[in-house]
Amino acid sequence: METSIVNRILTRRAALGIAATLAGAAVFSSAWAQGAYPDRPIQLIVPYSAGGPTDVAARVMAQTLSQRLGQNIVVMSMPGAGGVIGTDYVNRAKPDGYTLLFAVNSMAIFPYTRSASNPLPFDPNGFTPIGSVAESAHVIVANKKLGIANIAQLVEAAKKKPDGLSYGSAGVGGTTHLPIALFAHRAGIKLLHVPYKGAAPAMADTMAGVVSISGPGYTDAVKAAIENGTLVALATTSAKRLPFLPKVPTLAEQGYPDMVFPIWYAMFAPPGTPANVVEKLDGALKAMAQDPAYQKQQAGQGNVVTYMAPAQVADMLRTDIAKLGVRLKDAGIHLEE
Repeated sequence: METSIVNRILTRRAALGIAATLAGAAVFSSAWAQGAYPDRPIQLIVPYSAGGPTDVAARVMAQTLSQRLGQNIVVMSMPGAGGVIGTDYVNRAKPDGYTLLFAVNSMAIFPYTRSASNPLPFDPNGFTPIGSVAESAHVIVANKKLGIANIAQLVEAAKKKPDGLSYGSAGVGGTTHLPIALFAHRAGIKLLHVPYKGAAPAMADTMAGVVSISGPGYTDAVKAAIENGTLVALATTSAKRLPFLPKVPTLAEQGYPDMVFPIWYAMFAPPGTPANVVEKLDGALKAMAQDPAYQKQQAGQGNVVTYMAPAQVADMLRTDIAKLGVRLKDAGIHLEE
């Protein structure tokens, strides 16, 4: 009888011990899982064509970021609708940190590209900001056969032949569209807009003479085309001359002080992405911004590495959207499709 009681007590203690062990294991497993991000490859969406400035900047960043996170980052170019298609893909993705957006400041233009009857499928301010990556500027380039060497000559030629000159862009409302559109309005000239799926094909057709000019972001490819004489650099949209193109004057230097259009690159995640994921990615971007080797890599593509925390990126986007609305209204430019 006593032996039976003792056995039952021992059996119960053993069961309790096993339950406690399993519960502890579950807690440990949960804690480990939360801290394990990322445990598989990450998909980074670039909403513009492969080979363009945004794509190049993204690939430089992805290489270094993958090393810091210990996981591959697969860069996927998803062009279309001026960047809306790729951006919406990320908007609809699962908010788990495995689908991210490499965005440019066209995010601030999106709200003005659609009418009330054809609204955007997402709210640009609804994305989860991760951090800023780099800054750059556009280079307004012309086909060499035009015989145009500067902005004054471009304006003169356009006034002599309204709509006779054209410009290519990465799509309506993109960052390669708006600077030239606003400049043309400011200069009192008419230029025919030809939208493409990305800056790279627009620049290729500028070199081929299909379109007269374009305004891609600076890259080594742009510099090479300028140096070999295929393209003529007319101006940059930076506040000061780009150190990578010291001989090319800014629009401001050529009589258009209000025509400054910097480019910013930043990373976003789908709405509702967990804080621990944001913290991990933001921490990596912050560390990368202080890495001289990474700075040199981005500089090789004409980009200056920057760092802004998630809240700062969110504020920057909201401010840019508000300022752009005023600018478009003052210029009487309507981008709605």
